[in-house]
Parts: sequence; C-alpha cells; structure tokens
Amino acid sequence: MLASACRKMDDFRKEYLGNGAITYAGKIDSVKIHPGNGRLMISGLLIGDPKIVKLKIYWDNKTDSLIVPVNRSAGVDTMRIMLNDFPESVKTFMLITEDKYGNTSMAVNITGRIYGPQYNSTLLNRTVELAEMKGDSVVVDWNTLDASSGGISTEVEFTDLDGNTQKVVTERKDSVAILHKFKPGTTFKYRTKFLPDTLAIDTFYSDYRNVGVRADITAQYIKNSGQPFTAASGTDRWRIPADWTVSDDVKNAGGLGGIDAGDWLPSPALSMEGGWGLPAVPNGKIHQTVTLPAGNYSFEVLMGDCSDGGTKYITIAEGNELPDVDPVPEEALAFSGMVRNTTNVVKFTLTAQTTVSLGFNGKLPDTGTFMKIYKVRLFTLP
Repeated sequence: MLASACRKMDDFRKEYLGNGAITYAGKIDSVKIHPGNGRLMISGLLIGDPKIVKLKIYWDNKTDSLIVPVNRSAGVDTMRIMLNDFPESVKTFMLITEDKYGNTSMAVNITGRIYGPQYNSTLLNRTVELAEMKGDSVVVDWNTLDASSGGISTEVEFTDLDGNTQKVVTERKDSVAILHKFKPGTTFKYRTKFLPDTLAIDTFYSDYRNVGVRADITAQYIKNSGQPFTAASGTDRWRIPADWTVSDDVKNAGGLGGIDAGDWLPSPALSMEGGWGLPAVPNGKIHQTVTLPAGNYSFEVLMGDCSDGGTKYITIAEGNELPDVDPVPEEALAFSGMVRNTTNVVKFTLTAQTTVSLGFNGKLPDTGTFMKIYKVRLFTLP
C-alpha cells in the first residue's frame, strides 16, 4: 500500500508539477458574503502577497465571472466587490487572485444568498397590542418583535392636528410608541423593517398595515360618568343621579335611589338594592340615551361589589329605553352579566348612525341583593 501511494504521488507530480515546483499567488483571506436585495457584496483581505494585481470571481459553474483590478498597498488591503442584478437565489462563488507574473492562487469558495420578492413576501408586521388616544396623543403598545425574525424596527406614519404627515420609528427593544398631536378620527399606518442577516447590505419592509385607534369618547357622549357619580337630588345615603334615567322601582328609599353614597364606599356609586328595609326591585333600569355614528364600541363598567342573588345586566339596546329585565337576552343589542370588583366590558357594533340606550337592568328580591357601579366609560374600537 505504501508503494502504491508513492507511485500515485509521483504520477501527480509528473502531471501537474512537471520538473519544477508551482508558485501560487497569495489567496484572498477572511472572505464574507454580504447579502442584499437582488445583489450582494463580497469582502475579503489581501494580506501577504504584494504582487497581486487582479482578483477573479466566478459563479454559476464558471459560466459568469468578474475580474477586479487590484492595486496593492504595503499593508493589508480590504476588498469590497459589489455584484448586482441577481435573481433571488443561493449561489457559490470561486475567488482566485493572480499576481503580476501570471501566477494564480488556490481557489477560495464561498456560498451566499441573494434576497428578493419571495423573501419580502414572507415578512410579517409587528403586531399591535393596543392603540389608544390619551389626551391629544395616541399611545401604541407593541407586542414583542422576535429578534430571530430579523425585525429591527417599526415605522409609523400618521396625520397630526395640523394635517401634516409625521413619522415615528420604534426600535425592536422598545414596546411603546407615542404619536403626539394625533388627529382624532384618523387611522395610522405602519410597517416593520427587517435585516435578513447580520452582514446584509439591504433592509426590507413588510407591507403597510392601517390601524384604527381605541379612543375614549366618554366625555362626548356620557354625562355624569362616575367616580364619583353626582346627584340631581338627595344629600344622604340614597340619591337620584343626575343625567341618568332611573325607573321608579329603583327609587325605593322614600322616592330616592339610583345612587348609594354610603361612607363605606370609595365614592358615590350607581346602585340598585333590595332588602335591609328596602322593597324589591322587580324591573330596575338605569340608563342614558345617546346617538352614535357607525362603528365599533366598547362600554366599560367598573363594578364594585354586587350580590350573588338576583338578575343583573349591563345592557346596550337600540332606542330611547332599555328593555325589561326578563327579555334582555333576546332584545338587547349587546349585554353581559356583572362580575364584581373589576371592569366589565360589553362590545357592540353599529352599521349606521343609531340611537342607543346604555345602562343597567336589575331584578332584585328584597333579600339583600344589590349592584354597585363606580364608573362607566365609552370607547371607539378599531
């Protein structure tokens, strides 16, 4: 076996070396591919051979090539070669240097990717958790942008109070964007910026997405919205709320009722109660009536304590009144039961401008049943 190996080496020398040694030019070192959009850049270092005068780059099985002249300095030279007009693909490149005597280097092979429309079509926008008006600004809460996706930032465009287009950029690690002086009633659009590779020379963008804003419109439509609720009459514990329509059976404390201002409560609350000396409330209603444009809405109610017994609803109904308590599930536009000591949310949609009543239904026996409401808010939704 050793003899056979020696004969093979001798044959190699005769075929490729002839009677003398081969002189190689110094090869390019530290080669990297920097991918781009329909293009790429190849970088590398010329370190040890001062005689190099050209760099040959081959691809597609040497059917395409580029020759780059080289002017060597006395030190280390950095080569950066831009290759344009490539289809989206993965390609292997062969790099060979040549010195002034015609000697060539050993080949250096490297494979890299060129990006394009197919990659761009896979990019997904960062998602919005919540976009809400606060004062004259919109606060956008972003969901996490995964670093492994290549996403690096998000660009938002919106219209300000002066009618001008403004742009805000949120970096990947930031979770909030503030759109100052946002024009009410408008949407904003955003897109996410991607760098597909840490060496990439081009960035890519997802498609724009338009987003509506959750806006607190309580002050426009709801009067006496709570925390505290103010009274139209009554100065003791039981009172009648201003601006709310209250059915007679709710006013079961000597003609007063609808507000409970007991000093153990954090603030005067909208109330229905039966028991502890108060008659039952067979068909209680507390509501306001407003006319809203078409859109998506959220009626949000901060509940205090409420009893387990009785029937209690948060109700949205078309028209100037709430339905009676028993047919609420069939007749209401939207409704929900009540969960104590938390914010209860009822969402509804109007396809045209509509007059609606928003409020509360209760059927409370005189066995110590009750509901307490500290605050209501009305929001538009995207």
